[in-house]
Amino acid sequence: MCPSPRPDPDAWRRRSPRPPGPRRAGHPKHLWITAVLVLVGLLVALGGLGALLEADRTSTPTSESATKLVDTATLPPAETTTKTTETTTKTVETRRTAETTEATKTAETPPRTPQQTASPPPEPRDTPTTTPAPKPPAPAPKPRTTTQSPAGVVVLRIIDGDTVEVRGDGRVVPDGAVAKVRLLQIDAPERGDCFADAATARTAALLPTGSTARAERDVELKDRYDRYLLYLWNEQDVFVNASLVGSGHAEAVLFPPNDKYWPTVSRAGNAAEQAGAGLWTACPGPADSTVPSPDTSEPAVPNAPTPTRPDLPPGPPAGVPDRDCSDLTGPVWVGADDPHRLDRDGDGIGCESG
Repeated sequence: MCPSPRPDPDAWRRRSPRPPGPRRAGHPKHLWITAVLVLVGLLVALGGLGALLEADRTSTPTSESATKLVDTATLPPAETTTKTTETTTKTVETRRTAETTEATKTAETPPRTPQQTASPPPEPRDTPTTTPAPKPPAPAPKPRTTTQSPAGVVVLRIIDGDTVEVRGDGRVVPDGAVAKVRLLQIDAPERGDCFADAATARTAALLPTGSTARAERDVELKDRYDRYLLYLWNEQDVFVNASLVGSGHAEAVLFPPNDKYWPTVSRAGNAAEQAGAGLWTACPGPADSTVPSPDTSEPAVPNAPTPTRPDLPPGPPAGVPDRDCSDLTGPVWVGADDPHRLDRDGDGIGCESG
């Protein structure tokens, strides 16, 4: 075969002569594609810059966007433009979403306040401080003794072993009233009789003048002589009635119906009599109770009663409560029957030593 002739590269020029006039711009289609590629490059550059700025917040979406951008390099120009636009849109939306999320977190998170650290106390200085001195405590209010009633009756005077004078406290004896008190269930020697001074001294020791005593009544509050019939306890809470009987300074005597503490008082009296305490040893019995001598042939004649003394008033009649010589103005005639035991020597005259 014969070889074909070599093609002439300038044949097209000779075949289509250039028309007269201005020369047209060549290949306008290639210029449009170039412009699109330049625009895409700018968008890709801007997207990459934004992705780098938000890499710490949206690393995963940025990586996906970069992958998609790489894929677009192998696509045709039209498809590349579409994919690039979509990628750019997604990148912008991702950035806006990240900014919105960050703004929401910032709004929900309360502002941090600077932590206040406790500063160490200042070191003491040698210079005197100006701290004001503490105020002294207010003095306690003093009790108003002038308006408050005492804790019991106030002892004013000791009349004898079983009678005292008191000022009332408003409980049993009216408040402020001065009254005589006859101690219940006891009988102490009268003035001038055996052991009378000792009994009065013992009562004064148990109830000192000016001291207070707790008073308690029984069934009857007063006797016919307007004396208060009471049991007394001193400031040491000693039962005065039973104490006088137990020490032998008084005898236990019951005057019904006032028998509230009779078991206590009677036991004290029996013990004192058996022990020979106080008056049970110091004072002999009355003259009319003496027993005749066993060597006499004739019976002893008891002392005849003293004739009635018209110059003396009669003694108090029998009854309750007991009467003392301190309640009388002078000697009285009691005769052989002495219900109140005012006659200590058996001569029928009571309270003759007053």
